[in-house]
Amino acid sequence: MEAEPWITLCTLSHSGHRYLCLSRIQAGSSIRIHVTNGNEVWRTDPIEEALEDWDAVRNVTSRDLVDKLGEKFQNGSPTLDLHGSIASLLFQVDSGPVTLDLLKLPVSEARALVQEVLFDLSDRVIRLERLLKDCEGNAATSVSPVKQSQNNHLLLFTDVNARKKGFGGSSSQVKKRLPGESLINPGCKSKKAAKGVDFEES
Repeated sequence: MEAEPWITLCTLSHSGHRYLCLSRIQAGSSIRIHVTNGNEVWRTDPIEEALEDWDAVRNVTSRDLVDKLGEKFQNGSPTLDLHGSIASLLFQVDSGPVTLDLLKLPVSEARALVQEVLFDLSDRVIRLERLLKDCEGNAATSVSPVKQSQNNHLLLFTDVNARKKGFGGSSSQVKKRLPGESLINPGCKSKKAAKGVDFEES
């Protein structure tokens, strides 16, 4: 059975140092929280019992519980306190303050866990980069050369038709000349009345 991926909950600060807080759904659907600085690792016991008074996570799946923890931690990072081999996470929920105690792991176990987290997160970054590259490639080829050529021809014919109608104006905008109106000054009537041909002149 493939192991569940690591889920990053938030990053924390303590005494000027940064820590990564993450979780993983264990076998039997129990949830533990881990905190690491890349060298040392602290881990909780299963946390479901400690959160039983939190109304928002009652009767939810393990995955939903981890998602709600991530949302809670990212909206307001918990306080990290280190004392000896114990690390404590303090945060507030609707039912009141919650404290989760994490026990420091032995060096060999901590080293193996950090290595596992490192490669797990690296694999996910690679997959996301490939997905992003595929999406960019699909977007670039969404307009085919044939369709682009058809669009160019359509624009050409539209321009020619517009010129025929009067430099882009529609046929309804072409004003008809009224009888007796001057050709030189449209809108003004000619001063001299038009004369016909006199057939009686010799």
